Amino acid sequence: ACSGLTSLTLPSSLTSIGNSAFDGCSGLTSLTLPSSLTSIGNSAFACSGLTSLTLPSSLTSIGDYAFESCSGLTSLTLPSSLTSIGDGVFSRCSGLTSLTLPSSLTSIGNSAFDGCSGLTSLTLPSSLTSIGYMAFFGCSGLTSLTLPSRLTTIGDDAFGRCYSLTSVTLPSSLTSIGNSVFESCRGLTSVTLPSSLTSIGYMAFYGCSGLTSLTLPSSLTSI
Repeated sequence: ACSGLTSLTLPSSLTSIGNSAFDGCSGLTSLTLPSSLTSIGNSAFACSGLTSLTLPSSLTSIGDYAFESCSGLTSLTLPSSLTSIGDGVFSRCSGLTSLTLPSSLTSIGNSAFDGCSGLTSLTLPSSLTSIGYMAFFGCSGLTSLTLPSRLTTIGDDAFGRCYSLTSVTLPSSLTSIGNSVFESCRGLTSVTLPSSLTSIGYMAFYGCSGLTSLTLPSSLTSI
């Protein structure tokens, strides 16, 4: 909580940053992380004033809530060395409009991009197999979404309250849709449910007032 800290130079020898190391350093606006860095701890840079961030290609792990509430952050490119994004890493980064996810990514954690209301487009990599609980909850600017063919799990409330979402393509690999996954996506007008689908959870499409038609596949055993 060193709110007066405005600039920071990290040494090239640095390999890890611990939990809450710079949490609450609200005066910090830009940050370049050294190429030697491999891990960032939980809540390490929950800095509301951060507008520019460069993540090194050496990075293999980002801790939970590492950049939570960095509302000034507008664009972000995640390095190809990352295979997973932890819980709440970029939650409430409301200024984030551009996001590039690496092709190496296999999982997105719970609430990873919860409340990123400025995000208008999103390309999910083909390597992705799971999306966590509330991962994109409240991303009200998101308009369209194509889920990758390898995706098998979508957590509860994953895309809840994405009010601007008008179309979504669900992959044939998907066997279930969890609770409240598309809750209050009132802009959604059409959804094609894959023939592999066996179950639809509680309130999955609750409040989708724009949805006029829906064809349920014969594979479905429970709603």
